Amino acid sequence: MSYMLINRMTAKPGKRDELIQTLLELSEAFDDNESCELYLVSRDKKDETAIWVQGIWKDIKSLQDARNSESMKVYVQKALPLLDGMHQQTEIEAAGGKHPFNLNE
Repeated sequence: MSYMLINRMTAKPGKRDELIQTLLELSEAFDDNESCELYLVSRDKKDETAIWVQGIWKDIKSLQDARNSESMKVYVQKALPLLDGMHQQTEIEAAGGKHPFNLNE
């Protein structure tokens, strides 16, 4: 079964666009990773400092492997100074709906 996460991050004032750019650069590291089924970075329309990141991975081990990769560590170190405190991370499980891949594998 796919492993799914939603993250809410808060950027330091005036740093949201820079943090988004860093997260989008990070997404390029996943381009050739077939275990990453979705990596989506979004702006919160009501909070000028908030960013949402949604990820769907083949399984939790695939995400852990990606987190431990050298390319990911570079972007994490670049993003940390732009964050305002800890971010929220929520594990979710799909119940169904329209999607382009099989979430139950």
